[in-house]
Amino acid sequence: ARHVGALDPPVQLAVIGKMHGSEPGGRKVTEQLAGRRIPAGVGLWLVTSMNPDGNRLGTRANANGVDLNRNFPLGWQESTRGGTYWSGPRAASEPETRGMMRFLTAVQPTAVLSFHQAFDVVDISHRRSRPAGRQLARYMGERAAIVRCSGACHGTMTQWIDGELRRIAITVEMDSRVSGAEATRAATAVLRLGQWLAQ
Repeated sequence: ARHVGALDPPVQLAVIGKMHGSEPGGRKVTEQLAGRRIPAGVGLWLVTSMNPDGNRLGTRANANGVDLNRNFPLGWQESTRGGTYWSGPRAASEPETRGMMRFLTAVQPTAVLSFHQAFDVVDISHRRSRPAGRQLARYMGERAAIVRCSGACHGTMTQWIDGELRRIAITVEMDSRVSGAEATRAATAVLRLGQWLAQ
């Protein structure tokens, strides 16, 4: 994790660029944010990727074949081993999951934005996150909607953040191909959201 902006501001955002190795678009957003002037009253924790094995392999899962976004303990359910969304053998079985839980518990961010691909929507599934999610979608020029998983959607990072940390947790689904212009627009939207939350 890299920190930019004020160290003890009223608003601290954690931005996760990449959870799945096969979804690289959000990495462009964190790289852009690392080089931006951060508004007063806002700090950013930037995590380019929480899945180094998935990055290397170009896969959704980590090296153990686990979908990290089904491995968090809140609402965890075991799913079929070897499947695309395998939850792992038990809740928080993966070191990447445990590392992210420790990190977020330590920094206690105001909000966590997790970038994914490719549904092209800002997910406002979690009630406490809806006002901020709608605002972020406006800034990005995207739609905001409650996203229903096509399969079992349990043990996700945002479920854990919402239910355990009781923080704003937003999944941002970008296009299948993220252009430089889209990454710039998303990075600007993140900074504008930080200012909005600081009001």
